[in-house]
Amino acid sequence: MFSWATHNRAGEIIYEQIGDLRIRASIITYTKASSVDADRDSLILIWGDGTFSKVARNNGGGNGVIIGPDIKYNIYTFEHTYPSRATYTMSMTDPNRNSGILNVNPPNSEIIPFYIETTFSFLNATFQGFNNAPKLLQPPIDVGCVGQRFTHNPNAFDIDGDSLVYELVIPQQGVGSVVPNYIFPEQILPGANNLLTLDSKTGDLVWDAPRKAGEYNIALRISEYRSGVLISSLVRDMQILIQVCDNRPPKVQTIEEVCIVAGQTLTFGVAATDPDGSSQKVKLTALGGPFVVETGKATFNVSPNFETPPVNGTFSWTPDCNAINKEYYSVIFKAVDNYSDTTGLADLKTVRIKVVGPGPENLTGESSLNQIILKWDDPYLCQITNKNYFKGFNVWRRVSSNSFQPDTCNPTMEGKGYTKIAFAQKTTDGSNYTYVDATVEKGKAYCYRVEAEFAKTSSGGFPFNPVQSLPSNEVCLQLNLDIPLITNVTIEETSANGRILIKWVKPRTMDFDTIQNPGPYTYTLKRGIGFNPAAYTNIPNANFTSLNFLDPVDTSFTDIEINTIISPYTYIVDFFAGQGGSLYGSSTSASSVFLNVDGSDKKTILTWNELVPWSNNSFTIYRLNSIGIFDSIGTTQARVYEDKNLENGEEYCYKVRTSGTYGIAGLPTPLINFSQERCAIPIDTVPPCAPALVITNDCLNANSNEVILNNLSWNNPDLLCDTPGDTKGYRVYVLHEGNTEAELIFETSDENQTSFTYASDIYGLAGCYYVVAFDSVFNESLLSNIICIENCPDYRLPNAFSPNGDGHNDIFKPYPFRFVNKVEFKVFNRWGNLIFETSDANLNWEGKTKSGNDVPDGVYYYTCRVFEQVDANGVESSPIALTGYIELIR
Repeated sequence: MFSWATHNRAGEIIYEQIGDLRIRASIITYTKASSVDADRDSLILIWGDGTFSKVARNNGGGNGVIIGPDIKYNIYTFEHTYPSRATYTMSMTDPNRNSGILNVNPPNSEIIPFYIETTFSFLNATFQGFNNAPKLLQPPIDVGCVGQRFTHNPNAFDIDGDSLVYELVIPQQGVGSVVPNYIFPEQILPGANNLLTLDSKTGDLVWDAPRKAGEYNIALRISEYRSGVLISSLVRDMQILIQVCDNRPPKVQTIEEVCIVAGQTLTFGVAATDPDGSSQKVKLTALGGPFVVETGKATFNVSPNFETPPVNGTFSWTPDCNAINKEYYSVIFKAVDNYSDTTGLADLKTVRIKVVGPGPENLTGESSLNQIILKWDDPYLCQITNKNYFKGFNVWRRVSSNSFQPDTCNPTMEGKGYTKIAFAQKTTDGSNYTYVDATVEKGKAYCYRVEAEFAKTSSGGFPFNPVQSLPSNEVCLQLNLDIPLITNVTIEETSANGRILIKWVKPRTMDFDTIQNPGPYTYTLKRGIGFNPAAYTNIPNANFTSLNFLDPVDTSFTDIEINTIISPYTYIVDFFAGQGGSLYGSSTSASSVFLNVDGSDKKTILTWNELVPWSNNSFTIYRLNSIGIFDSIGTTQARVYEDKNLENGEEYCYKVRTSGTYGIAGLPTPLINFSQERCAIPIDTVPPCAPALVITNDCLNANSNEVILNNLSWNNPDLLCDTPGDTKGYRVYVLHEGNTEAELIFETSDENQTSFTYASDIYGLAGCYYVVAFDSVFNESLLSNIICIENCPDYRLPNAFSPNGDGHNDIFKPYPFRFVNKVEFKVFNRWGNLIFETSDANLNWEGKTKSGNDVPDGVYYYTCRVFEQVDANGVESSPIALTGYIELIR
């Protein structure tokens, strides 16, 4: 019958958006070329909007293309317009996979449908741009050897510059339905020397190493994100053929990751060797995004033939400005030996390449009375790009310098203490780009950097997927210093009647015009409550006057009898000049440092804040010791500190010292200020980290009359989370299909007991398992990874019996079986007449008709549908179909 023909090996669905609501989709399949009866000249593509299309094959003249031993490559392409902007799932189902797949419903993989799907979202094209699926450049059928490391990478390239995440999933047989009895490849003859891993970032799949020969299928979900939002995911169903062979894979040697500036030339060598020596030849190839970009393509200079190793090649790429991208490009170098004449074992090496934009050059600045003017070179190296990719310049500013060394692999200005104050600037005077900063304040030193920004452009002209260049050099400037500057707000006593010391400096002589502003001169100190006071109050006795500007005057004051426990305080110095006491100007406000301390498990967490016009760049933490003195216990540049390895229930007291600077020559530095004192008591409110669960069983190797158990094991999470002694025990749960609540099946208060064996009397091995850890006060961790296990039913029938009453082989019954609830067993004679049927899994056919008469010697045909154990709601699983012949001999 057609539906039983074996056929599909691998495939995926990709698409490109060609209109606001129109896409061009392609079903790509890899099939057994020898399955001529099952070859498809067309397939049904379900669009996900309630419609479908019959799509004709359009490669190889409509016949497909042979690309390897018994492998045909097929493409079916069609266009479709959707009714509205939404998220849709395209899918394709073909009746059968090929036979003999070890980990798909063994031993009957050929009866399992082949299903692939791709989910995508129509974005608002006017603002967010089109959404195109990544292209998978590496074919999904690969070969490996028993006991040898296997590597693969789908080599996905996204033309839109979206970020990609890779994930292993269970292959599907239909919408929302995974293939039955699926086994991840490393669970076949599992052990420490049989591990399968997938790098979610690079897509590198490593199986180290297969233990059993045969065909395996896995599924990779490749999810696409734009601005952190999932916009599509495609599932590639792929096949791995593991052989028994006296061969070891070649080895690729080259760099792993590099970052370059657009316009520069990247060149590096790639070498392929083979541990089997010169007895085999090796072919070295390369695939990846740099070879398929629109302009400035990369080259790989290497022999196109199999050569005696070592085989050497040279990769070269001079990416132009259109190649600038936030995401890394991947180049997959593949070395394959000729163990099987033209194919053999392979090794892959993924090289990640980031292309960044050059920084704007020669940034300079000029200051005037109330503004700062910035200039940098015009033209900029990458201001001419395809499709309006260059968007302009962003200007970043901070108070005081941060002379960091720009990182080509991470060029962002985020997290460097700068604030972006201007976007997409393109103003030019013909020889320089310019920007005027009119939001500056006196008494502050401002430092600037400029970066270029690139972005794709939507149909409405809006940018998406922005990426920034390297920053320019830094330039620092300041306005005239003709007002007072506060330099210290430090707490000297923490109490309801506490003390705060405030200090300031007078205006700078060269910047203050005493002719236009004659004396006398008065400095008045004001106080407000909190970081952003609604009002300020003049402090009694905090007025300081001098007749002449150069006369000495007190510039410090101790504010007394204020509650330094409950809140911070903010101060301003008003500056008056002339006989009438006119206000000339005021200092920028400056607050005290306010500390918060919270108790946690065996630690305290300190956080603090302050609003000051200078930059604090270092914080020292002090803790009260046993003799009543505050000792320094640590220094940090962050505004959070954890004091660990403490005793729960004991009180600990702290204060923080800040160290900062204005960055202005001639002003005091460093500026040292203390917070108030604050105490807290550590208490265990933090649960342990989640354990990691592993489950193995002996399904594949056990006989049906053996008891099979799930072997659950997990780690003590304290070892990974650096929380020694926190975990005190574990609870293991299982959720059986049809149930809504998980069942507790094991609990221990021994943190060293990290394994358990289990099988349910009702459900067998089947269920979804997880483990949690708990601590001494029974805080429970998050769930471990959840592992879902299926039963491995075994039901085999003999092909003959002799119901002659001699007590030997008189009854037709199955061999010892497991995990079977019932059967639908029917026996037919040579004319197709039903002569016996039963639902009893033991069968017990005595060679009689339904009416009790003996049937004659001969050959009889049977069908048998085998049902596994039911779930909690009595729902039966999909049956396994068996057919065959019985020879009855009396």
